Amino acid sequence: MRSKIVPLATAAIAVALLAGCSSGGSGGAATGGASDTASSAAPKPTKTASAQTKAEACAQLEGEFRSFVASQSSASAPADPKARAAVVSELNERLDAALPDIGNTTVKTAFSDFNAAAKDYAAALTSGGSADSAAAKKAESDVQAALQEVSAACPA
Repeated sequence: MRSKIVPLATAAIAVALLAGCSSGGSGGAATGGASDTASSAAPKPTKTASAQTKAEACAQLEGEFRSFVASQSSASAPADPKARAAVVSELNERLDAALPDIGNTTVKTAFSDFNAAAKDYAAALTSGGSADSAAAKKAESDVQAALQEVSAACPA
């Protein structure tokens, strides 16, 4: 199951952040048949926080990404920066809700950094009104760097 986290994260980023940018990855992971209630079907922590393995933590967050990707009505982000920021904010809300249940420190830190970078991206889109602004480009680069951290924490 760990091997699915990076494609799902990439698909979520493609949907939420990078609409048409060449720096995204494979969008083919947006499968799984999840519905709006899929987040309730996401795996629950099975061990105490200190005993959670990387694989368990990655699988838990994979469920959140799968649910988010499945809930999107389009395979690409909205062209309007404020609408795109709203999609990113939805992803942030899901991660904010999921991260307290993650017990593996390495995985939690990686996804917390990714979530913070995505929040900065949404803020840059909202305040600048353009995905091409310097602030949005910088924030997008930070999201890509955070995704590399996620990839290291949850390798394929």
